[in-house]
Parts: sequence; structure tokens; C-alpha cells
Amino acid sequence: MSASQVPIKMAAFGTKLENAAWRTRPSWAVIATEDKAFDQAMLIHMAERIKAKVTKVSASHALFMRQPAVVADTIDQAANAVSPKK
Repeated sequence: MSASQVPIKMAAFGTKLENAAWRTRPSWAVIATEDKAFDQAMLIHMAERIKAKVTKVSASHALFMRQPAVVADTIDQAANAVSPKK
């Protein structure tokens, strides 16, 4: 996992978005309740701000490694929710 980590480009945080997708599109969030890398209140605030359908799961920051089924199920729910019905 460490080989996939790269330094963050801080300039990205200065980019002003004019048409953020979360303003007009549905959103989902999976919040790892044992995450020590991010403040839980911040994660919850961000999810509430975008009106995300939130799934909380007992896992660390490496959520996709510890709870892959929850992540996959959330992606599946999101895809099914926005896909045209046949």
C-alpha cells in the first residue's frame, strides 16, 4: 500500500470549483469509525454537507482493505440508484 502513496499537491486545495457535482448529484459516503487519520466530526460534517447517504463501518483508515464488501456494496447501491431503469 505504501508504494501507491504519493506526495499531495497542495495547489489542488486552492482550486475554486464552480460546479461541484455533489450540488446536483446524489452522493454516498462510507465512514470508517476507527479512522485515526481524519477527525470523525469533519467526515460526518462533509457527508452531511453533500447530503450523502452515509454508511458507517467499524474499520481503520484503510477501509477498502478492511471492509471491501461494504465499500463494494456502497458502490453497487450508488450505481443502481443512478442507472436508468430498464
